[in-house]
Amino acid sequence: MPDAAPEFAAAWSRFQTLQRLRLIPQTLESEWTQGRDRYLALLIPIDDPQVIAHIRPTVGAITGIPGVEPYPEVYWHATVKGIGFLTDTGSGREEVSEAQLEAIAEAAGECFAAQPGFEATIGPANAFDEVVIMEVWDAGRIRALNTLLLERLPGVARYPFDGRYFLPHVSIARFSSDSGLTELKEVLAELRSEKPGAGRSFQVGFVDLIVAQLSEEAPRLEPLGRYELRGPR
Repeated sequence: MPDAAPEFAAAWSRFQTLQRLRLIPQTLESEWTQGRDRYLALLIPIDDPQVIAHIRPTVGAITGIPGVEPYPEVYWHATVKGIGFLTDTGSGREEVSEAQLEAIAEAAGECFAAQPGFEATIGPANAFDEVVIMEVWDAGRIRALNTLLLERLPGVARYPFDGRYFLPHVSIARFSSDSGLTELKEVLAELRSEKPGAGRSFQVGFVDLIVAQLSEEAPRLEPLGRYELRGPR
């Protein structure tokens, strides 16, 4: 079982009680974005063909549920740490300038170079109030990286879900309305009952720095750099 098993169970319980979801307009037009549309993050891309094939049936099961908008496969990833919005000045809350990004990128490279690669496993389907997810079980390694980056990256944004609250996951769909919430709960419950344990495993040997172009469509991820995990095992 993963270190985060109780937290994933708690997330599932919370989702079961939801009466309303956080919809796409709320996530794009909230006070968080404030009109900004270039978001920086460090993430692990899901590009293993066998892992992609393992996730596809879950996506197929929720496709067609009213209000559920699956993300394209090219978007699938496990976030390690959100950095902030890339802006000209980097002077606002959760903003980073090009110059600040250089310092962050250098510090991130030093962090990752000292960390060994590891194995992660796709767990069962789950959901938060704004996305459907696949759990990622990794014996706490991504959470540990998230915590390390909080300590080492200069001026990086700190979110309520970082550190010991961080739950590694792959987002596979977002919500355009609440109309299919009851059906979605039923379908996800059935999927969790059918496949309660771990699924396909994959090796994590690097982390990508990306900028996500936010829009009404699924965010477009543009790679800025790649960091290998080279530390001693």
